[in-house]
Parts: sequence; structure tokens; C-alpha cells
Amino acid sequence: MKSSDQAGAARRPPARDPLQVNLRWVVMLVLFLVILPTVLFTGFAILLLRSLQQYASLISGVLLVSFSASIVAGAILLIVLARRGARLAQLQETFLSRMGHELLTPLAGIRLHSQILAGAALPAEARASLEAILKESDRLQTLVERIVSWRRHRGAAPLGRRPRTSVQQVVDEVLRRLHGAPSVRVRVENPAMALNGDPEALAEAVGNLLQNALKYAGAEGPVEFTARRLGRMAVFAVSDRGPGLPPGPPERLFEPFFRFIAPDRPDPGGSGLGLSIARQIVRAHGGKLAAFNRRGAGTAFVIVLPAGSGS
Repeated sequence: MKSSDQAGAARRPPARDPLQVNLRWVVMLVLFLVILPTVLFTGFAILLLRSLQQYASLISGVLLVSFSASIVAGAILLIVLARRGARLAQLQETFLSRMGHELLTPLAGIRLHSQILAGAALPAEARASLEAILKESDRLQTLVERIVSWRRHRGAAPLGRRPRTSVQQVVDEVLRRLHGAPSVRVRVENPAMALNGDPEALAEAVGNLLQNALKYAGAEGPVEFTARRLGRMAVFAVSDRGPGLPPGPPERLFEPFFRFIAPDRPDPGGSGLGLSIARQIVRAHGGKLAAFNRRGAGTAFVIVLPAGSGS
């Protein structure tokens, strides 16, 4: 019974995406019912206009109708394409959000049982395999958390009433998340400067920049992290001595899932979401995030935020 079901499933044609089917039919209808007749009528009318000057008004009316039909057809096609693109984007975000939350539960179970096994007496080979499981589960959990965070911040509106924090609170939270990070040089000016914002979210944004810099800089010098005041603005800067910005506009760096692999360097890994999440958080706080090439070598990321009242 099972084999017959499998054979029947193999004979059935694959299911088609209804969005693609509907779009194809719309394009065919617009092409054969509007665009193609419009082109033919326009060519025919131009020939008549040259040979029959006495019917110039009638021919001009035909041309006007043809051009109007082309404009309407183009508008309909653009609307259909825009709606399809929006629908596909919504399906993608919904899938990423739901799958991210679904994956976190089994990941927590894997980590829990791995930690239980870590406390047991195991042979050397089993201990090495267990350490590999823990390492890879950490990588997978980081990736899933990045996807969930990207989806959450992407759909979030700009913050209205923001809690009050300070530069020092943000810096302390950043260093706590990085577990000290001895390869990061930290310089904080005006640590008591007030900020209106969520310190954990801001620390996530700055932490993403630092993790990106540490990943690309490698052994080429320490990463520098500075926080200072510039007029009525608070400025957080992260700079490294890595390969610098990729070719093309710097805005590409902040596109979701964009990853740059320098030709003379190994793949640094990552999901391509950290910088996109950082920009979303900064924008929600009314600030700006930009990237520049450093003089000599390396990259600098700068966050500019409005300082809080009374700072």
C-alpha cells in the first residue's frame, strides 16, 4: 500500500505556486489582449496617417486610444507585480519568524542534554564529539537568534517614549555580552552622558558591529571601540584594520543576508544579518549608522544618536 502511494505521488505533477500561475496568466492576457493589438494598431495608424491626410483626426484618435490602453495595461501589470512582490516578502518574513521560534525549542533540548553529558565520565573520542556538538549548537543558536531578532526589529515601529539610560550603561552591557573581549580597546568620554533609549537594544546594535569587526579583522590589530559626545549627539564608533569595505556602495552592507568575502581571505562565516539589525535598532532610536573606509586600511562604523535631555 505504501509503495503504491509513493508511485502515485511520483506520477502526480508537482504543485505549482499559485502566485506564479496567476502572474503568468495576467502577463499573457495583457500581452495578447492589449500590448500586441496596441502595437499593431499604432503601426497601422501611422501608415494611414502618411497616406490619408484627410482622416488625420480619426487616426490621431485611434493613436490616442492605443497609447491610453498601453498606459492602463502597464499600470495593471505594475500593480500585479508589486502585490506579488509584497506577498512573497511577507511569506518570507513569516516563514523566517515561525521557523526561528520553532528551532529554538529543540536547540535548547540539545544544549541541555549535551551539558548533562559534559558532566559524565566519557572516553576521549566521545568527549571530542560532545565538544563539537556544543560548539555547533552554539553556532546554530546564534544564527537562529539573529533571524528572530532581525524579524522583530524589522517589524518594529520607531520608539515613542524611550527609557532613559547613559553611555556608560550601554558600554557596560556591550562588554558583558562580549565577555570582556580583550582584543577590543575601549575608550569612553563623557560616560555619564544621558541617552533616551533601550540600553539592551543599543548594546545589541553596538555588539553586532564589534562582532563584525572582530570577525573580519582577525589578527590584524585590535578593534577600537569609542563612545564620546559631539555637540548634542552621542557617537559610538567601531573601527578595525581588516580588509575594508567591499566594492560598491556602502549601503549594501546593511542589506539583509549580505556577506562580503575578501578574495585573499577565508570565509569569516556569519548570517549577514548583524549589520542590518544594528541599523534597524539605530533608526528606531532616531539615529544614523554609517560605514567608512579607514585611512590606511580597515573599516569604521559610526552610530550617531541624539543625547538625552539634561545630558
